[in-house]
Amino acid sequence: MTKKPKEGVGPWAKEKLDALGEYLGFYTKVLKNQGWWCRGTIFVDAFAGPGRAKVRTKLKAAPEVSLFDTEPAADAEAVEYLKGSPRVALDIENPFSRYVFIERNPERVAELHALAEEYGETRRIVVKEGDAATELQAILDSGINWKHHRAVVFVDPFGMHIPWSTLEALARTGAIEVFVNFPLGMAIQRFLVRSGDIRENWQATLDSFFGSPDWRIHAYEERDGLFGAETLKLADSGIRLLEWYRGRLKEAFGHVSPGRLIRNTQGGHLYYLVWAGPNKKGLDGAQHILSKGDRVPPARGRKLTIYG
Repeated sequence: MTKKPKEGVGPWAKEKLDALGEYLGFYTKVLKNQGWWCRGTIFVDAFAGPGRAKVRTKLKAAPEVSLFDTEPAADAEAVEYLKGSPRVALDIENPFSRYVFIERNPERVAELHALAEEYGETRRIVVKEGDAATELQAILDSGINWKHHRAVVFVDPFGMHIPWSTLEALARTGAIEVFVNFPLGMAIQRFLVRSGDIRENWQATLDSFFGSPDWRIHAYEERDGLFGAETLKLADSGIRLLEWYRGRLKEAFGHVSPGRLIRNTQGGHLYYLVWAGPNKKGLDGAQHILSKGDRVPPARGRKLTIYG
C-alpha cells in the first residue's frame, strides 16, 4: 500500500533538513571537544536520495497574456531547490571523518557519485547502492571497532522500510545514534483500517516495523456492540503507537527525544522526527533542537506513558 515517492520534495522538507543540520553540527562539535575527532566519526544516510532536491509547489493559475506582451510573468519559471540530506551533512562546520550514502535508485546513485567527485578529497565519501537495511547490516558486519568510532545514522524512508531488528542491531553497538522518521501519517495510518480487519501482508509489514505484533493493542480495542464484541480503532491510536515506539527506542538505545511533528502545507500530520542514542549529552542537544517544532500532543482516554 506504500506509494512510490513523488519527484522532488514538499516544502515541509526544509524543517526536517534544518533540524538534521543543526543536530549534526552540535554532534560533531561536541565530539571534537571530547577528543573523538581523530579516532573516527561516521555519518550514514540510509535513504540518501540526490544531493539536491526540487521543491514541489502548486503552480498558480497563469494570467492572461496579450499577444503584444514581451516580458514573461515574473514567477512563471521560478523553481526552488533544497540541499538534500547528503549536502546538509557534508556542509556542517566540523565535518565527519567518513560519510556513507545508501540509495537504491540507480539515477540517484549516479547523482551521489557526482556529489562525491564534487567534494573530492575534502570529504571521505562512500556511496552504496542497495537496500537500506541490508547495507546497514553490512556496515555493522564490516569489522568497525565501535570502541573507537562514533556514528549518526539518518533513517528517513518514505514508508516502513526499516525493520525494528535493524534498529536493535545499531543500538547494540553502544556507539551509534539514530535520527528517525516515524512515518505516522505517510504510511502507518494507511495500514490501520478502522475496522481492524487488516490484510495479512500489511500486518506482516507492521510486525516487522514495530518488531512486535503488540502494535494492535495500542491501536485498537474490543468493545461490546449491538451484535456482540467488535473491534474499534482508537481515536488517538497514532500518538499511542508513537509513544510505544519511542519507549522501545529508549529501551534499546538508552535515551530518546520527544517527537517533533512535521506537517504538510495544509497542516496535515506527515511524520515525527525522533532521536535515540546512548548518551545523555546527545539527548540534551536533540531535545533542544526538536522542541522548536510541534511536540507530541496529549492522548485521550486510556492512560498513556509519555517518554522524554
